[in-house]
Amino acid sequence: MAMKYVQTTCPYCGTGCSMNLVVSDDKVVGVAPYHRSPVNEGKLCPKGVYAHEFINSEDRLTTPLIKKDGKFVEASWDEAYEVIASKLKSYKPDELSVLASARVSNEDNYAIMKFARGVLKTKHLDHCARLCHSSSVAGLATTFGSGAMTNSIADIAESKCVFIIGSNTYEQHPLIGRSVARARKNGAKVIYADPRLTPTGKQADLYMAFRSGSDVAIFNGMMQEIIKNGWEDKDF
Repeated sequence: MAMKYVQTTCPYCGTGCSMNLVVSDDKVVGVAPYHRSPVNEGKLCPKGVYAHEFINSEDRLTTPLIKKDGKFVEASWDEAYEVIASKLKSYKPDELSVLASARVSNEDNYAIMKFARGVLKTKHLDHCARLCHSSSVAGLATTFGSGAMTNSIADIAESKCVFIIGSNTYEQHPLIGRSVARARKNGAKVIYADPRLTPTGKQADLYMAFRSGSDVAIFNGMMQEIIKNGWEDKDF
């Protein structure tokens, strides 16, 4: 029996946890910790621990399917590619759009972008994360110059106060939640604002409930206090 570890990245959320796939006789049979990652330090949430199971799931398709006479029938890869190519060729570039994914690597998304612009010649390219992050990206880009996370996950564990809004971190991104828990263990205060008392709220020092949709009012109130007390960075 030949066994080896293959280092990879968990596909289940945007945290980017590293892990080892356990490969036995060329078949993925489990997941093992990868301790060198600064993101998760060998730890994984339940989603990552069982991330390998879909690879060999009986529910997965093992051959392409083509619809004929209203029913899906098995086909070869060459047949499937011919159908896909002929369908794509039947449309003009402006009639095509491509949707990228947050659950694949940056390299995969780059390849999708090159395929959309270079092969299909379409300018209609989007990403699923834009639907939920378009407002935050615009705000971050205007404020900090970049529409992405402006600090590392490790920085959270060093914080003296953590304010969480719009995220059920302990359930959605447990490994980031681990950094919040470490900060709290080191004496940080955790403030959580959400219409629901989630598992993240139950771990907070202060839970602040508010009506759904009034997030902006909360931020405006915080900004008013900052300006009223002269706490803003006037040079900036």
